[in-house]
Amino acid sequence: MAPRAGTTGTGRGTHGLVGFWSWRSRVGHGKWGLTISVGALAGALLVSVMLGEAWGGIATTHSVAASAFSQCDPPAFPTGAGYQVTCHVSVDNTVTVSGATSSTVTATACLAAAGVLPPADCTTTTTTTSHLVTSVNQCDGIVYGGGSNVTCDVTVTNNIPTGTATSGVTVNQCNGSGTGGGTAPTVVCVPTGSTTNATVTQCNSSGNGGGGSQRVKCTVSGAATALPVAIDQCNGSANGGGSTVTCATAITNNFTSPTTTTTTAPTTTTTGPTTTTTPPRTGPTTTTTVPTGTVPTAPTPSPVVHPLPITG
Repeated sequence: MAPRAGTTGTGRGTHGLVGFWSWRSRVGHGKWGLTISVGALAGALLVSVMLGEAWGGIATTHSVAASAFSQCDPPAFPTGAGYQVTCHVSVDNTVTVSGATSSTVTATACLAAAGVLPPADCTTTTTTTSHLVTSVNQCDGIVYGGGSNVTCDVTVTNNIPTGTATSGVTVNQCNGSGTGGGTAPTVVCVPTGSTTNATVTQCNSSGNGGGGSQRVKCTVSGAATALPVAIDQCNGSANGGGSTVTCATAITNNFTSPTTTTTTAPTTTTTGPTTTTTPPRTGPTTTTTVPTGTVPTAPTPSPVVHPLPITG
């Protein structure tokens, strides 16, 4: 049986985002034959995310819309025996300095006969929305007829401004699993925990009915999350004997600093007009040239002798 292609918008598909995408509720981890669908949301749920922003040292409250994602659950995936189930969800949640939100979900769902590994019978979908994904649900209450293998993982990456407050990741996993016989240890889980309403709830009441050693292997990595998220996967699955359950959750926070824009004012050079002043012109210049040469010398007068009168 191959999974159906995912859908977006209202309603729910194999990889559907319920309501806006999809909201789900389950009854007990010990009774996994029953799944209750809460139904389509009329709108997005508003949650408050406290972002302690480093700029200015002031904590800012952003009101953001939230959505849920689910895949690889009944009825799209079977509850019988002899299946190979491999499902992966990658969530990138982003909150900008201005408080704008977005998320990108890449989901792969593979369903084949036991022992047939991916990429056989796989479907991959990518969905982008302006809402943050706050919960992921997959691989719950499936293939519990025996002889099946369930391998599912969720990766959440939070991209948030530097200084955003974080909260610890709590765990509820591998409780009531790996029973019914088999060489110990039948369960290998890191870390172990049984916190109610935990951040990560996975691998509970799974892999029962006998089988091989270490047939239930589940891990959680990432000690803190900057955005609210709840992971629920691999619960009440792969029972009936001879099955394996391998599931993992990883949460990472990427802190980004606000981008500083430096504006340089243009340099303006003002050059005044150049003024050239010419003194007024005078009348024509008259030049008298005295001829050079020898100046004639006036003759020296000869003395005039007047004879004296003769008297007597």
